[in-house]
Amino acid sequence: MKAKIKTIFSPLIIGLIIGVLFTSTSAFAVYFLAIKPKLTPPVSNITPSPQPSPTITATNTPIPTDNSEFGTLHWYSAPKKVSNPNILLGSTSPDFGGFDFADPGTYRVAEFSSGASLLVSFILPEGPSSPVPFRLISDKGKYYLIESLIADEYYKKDIDKIFNFTKVKPIVYQIKDLYPDPFYFVKQTNFSKDGSFMPAVFTTELKNPTVFGSTPVGDLLFVDSPLSDYSGLSTRTYYLRLKDFTLLAFSRNSRFGSTDTKVPYFNNLDGSPNKVTYSAPKTGCGSGQELVINSSLTNGRASIGRDGQGQELFRLTSSDNLVVKYVYDQYKIGRDYPSAPPILTLNQFMDAPAYLIYQENNGDWLLLVNPDYAIQAECGKPVIYLYPTKDTQVSVKVGADITKSQPLYSQNGWTVLAHPNGQLDYQGKSYPNLFWEGTGWGIYPDTNQGFVVSQKDLISTLKNHLKLLGLNNQESADFMEFWTPKLPTTPFIRLTWFSTTDMNRLAPLSVTPQPDTVIRIFLDFAGLDKSVSLIPQKLSSPPRHGFTLVEWGGLLVK
Repeated sequence: MKAKIKTIFSPLIIGLIIGVLFTSTSAFAVYFLAIKPKLTPPVSNITPSPQPSPTITATNTPIPTDNSEFGTLHWYSAPKKVSNPNILLGSTSPDFGGFDFADPGTYRVAEFSSGASLLVSFILPEGPSSPVPFRLISDKGKYYLIESLIADEYYKKDIDKIFNFTKVKPIVYQIKDLYPDPFYFVKQTNFSKDGSFMPAVFTTELKNPTVFGSTPVGDLLFVDSPLSDYSGLSTRTYYLRLKDFTLLAFSRNSRFGSTDTKVPYFNNLDGSPNKVTYSAPKTGCGSGQELVINSSLTNGRASIGRDGQGQELFRLTSSDNLVVKYVYDQYKIGRDYPSAPPILTLNQFMDAPAYLIYQENNGDWLLLVNPDYAIQAECGKPVIYLYPTKDTQVSVKVGADITKSQPLYSQNGWTVLAHPNGQLDYQGKSYPNLFWEGTGWGIYPDTNQGFVVSQKDLISTLKNHLKLLGLNNQESADFMEFWTPKLPTTPFIRLTWFSTTDMNRLAPLSVTPQPDTVIRIFLDFAGLDKSVSLIPQKLSSPPRHGFTLVEWGGLLVK
């Protein structure tokens, strides 16, 4: 007789195990098939068709939608000029001046596989502004405004005052190549987006650009502008050229860090930390701009310290070096006023901590200047006149570090009650205009164009120029009263005028409501012992209509 094998798997236990497994399986099935889809909706790769969108919410992480109703997007190798589409309102409003197409106009920059085209149109308000790019899709005779690609919130919220929605429809549409990052690391160099000035806006505006390197969204370009009289020195401006050929201003970050007050982190030769401020040299009354030195001018250099990476910083040992001559010439500008301290001799200047040069990781040699030894100049007495068509409350902000103003410029700018005759009421007092002095946030324009006039013809020439530039009798008289005592007494004088466009980039204005007509002029002048040849400027002005803003100013050397 066989022995019975004792087991724990009795029929009752086996039944319980089967029941538990069945119940668990059912619960998991219910969760994954019914509950979880409600908690986590499925992600779809299908791009919705473009729809009109009166209200757009910006997204920080745009979703690529190249494959859509319009098909795959193919970028052109060069932009193609086309006619401007008839999509603007073509009228004014209480809050906006009239908008019109500006140079460079409209370009076709890409094509979809469906046959639709991607356009970039540049539109310019008659207020103080640079051209604003808008992206459009043209498809079978219809136009779609890509509202989600309007970077400027000021215009984005009021596109109904710019575009005729019976002729163009706003849509939400994401193109990943048109969303650049604010920072890029290219060829061992850090770059950051620069929003402090109004640069060129389209690739056709650049003269002889050079490719520094590439980013995922386009090439990083630079343009060098050689300094006259200082061969081997050039100011440099950087642009990120997006796939649609629009440009964004970028700036190179120094390979060594600095404090918020621009004191670079490095140790002097004795091991002590640097405590001197150094920054990019400024020209005129603009902000500092990168200055690149030809390597041939860096011979005969002496080390003054090392940064945290062990890289050396230098000054030059020869007073005949053009870099030294440039820095010393800039130092002397504006230091001849009666109460000014004595100007250092060149030998004394050579021993001063006036500047340093260093080499970037890509091999470029750059110049940094101690502000205590920099040019002493400001944008001198820019005066703003406001002429609305009726009594209007007007707000004005200036893109500049303002040192003097009347009435007092507050953190939020000026808000005045402007009358048609030009009278401005502010905090219980009346003023004929708004006055400010300071340093613009943008780049000071070149002075390689203009006029050279003799001393005997100076006053009559200036009065004629002011008339051509659109100033009325009172504005011209105010200009001459302020600037005549400050003009050089040399045999010849160079006169270079900056236009509204130049001033919008040097010291942009924000004016609400926007004027219908804007006239901004600025004079840079210099005394000459003998006449020189210059490219002559063509002077003109727009006719005044509607709410008009006028501003004049000049380079005030302290």
